[in-house]
Amino acid sequence: MNEPREICYQGYGDVTMAPALNIKGVAEYICAKNLLLAHAKAYHIYNQEFKPKYGGVIGITISSGWIEPESEEHAEAANEAILFELGIYAHPIFSTAGDFPPIMKQKISAKSAAQGFYRSRLPEFTKDEIEMVRGSSDFFGLNHYTTHIAYKNESLQFSDKPSFYDDLGVASYQLGEWPGSASSWLKSVPWGFYKLLTYIKDFYNDPNILVTENGFSTFGGLEDDERITYYRQYLDALLDAIEDGANVTAYTAWSLMDNFEWMQGYTERFGLYEVDYTSPQRTRTPRKSAFVYKEIVRTRSLDHYYEPDTDVMTIEDGH
Repeated sequence: MNEPREICYQGYGDVTMAPALNIKGVAEYICAKNLLLAHAKAYHIYNQEFKPKYGGVIGITISSGWIEPESEEHAEAANEAILFELGIYAHPIFSTAGDFPPIMKQKISAKSAAQGFYRSRLPEFTKDEIEMVRGSSDFFGLNHYTTHIAYKNESLQFSDKPSFYDDLGVASYQLGEWPGSASSWLKSVPWGFYKLLTYIKDFYNDPNILVTENGFSTFGGLEDDERITYYRQYLDALLDAIEDGANVTAYTAWSLMDNFEWMQGYTERFGLYEVDYTSPQRTRTPRKSAFVYKEIVRTRSLDHYYEPDTDVMTIEDGH
């Protein structure tokens, strides 16, 4: 299962993905529980019925940014934000105790009671369900792009309208000096990648981490030096995390070519290859980043000074 948070929050607690139910503070939590149960059932069915014959591994991919406290005073708020964003799906599977993070259960239960609900809007797992979900992944799939700064939002007043962010009670922002992309939400903050990888190592029992998405958007064009810088800096951060003990065994760039980016359509381009959407053949042309990324893969090393001669090179010529 890929990006359960986006499925549940954007599709059930908002209108930015199908089925666009927009039942805030209720539907995304019901969705989260049901997706975790569905994932766990599929995991156990495969292990029991198919793995003895076919082998293989089963996992889940969770998307998460890193959330840095604005100051030490806001460290607790940042940690709670990580647990709401990442932990809602990671904690039931990868923690020793299983279940939703305790702070989520406490905060949502208290908010629900204050709003007149007769039980928490965050549905409970039974003991059997906790056991079924816990450990139901052979690897920790991670999609990561960016970082936010978090602080405790003291200005929030009581709201009788449930929502995920009202339950959390933490606000976040990005710094203006961080390098931006074609996506309003995506700024380059490589040290956040390092912190997230080491956080997963420390808090989720040192799982086998597969980075299943990481990338940078532009508005188009073949000379994409900003994307090249992003990949080099983020891969540097990944190597630092590995040196400090993070068990990262795979990395996948997002993406091979430009594609349909949901509500943004074709306006934001993540591809190593540019797609000409005006061509009936949808012609693909390698960007400068494709040559640089190929060299990284070929040499298994980072050379921050490598400059491909894209006027004479092709992707197929072995360079």
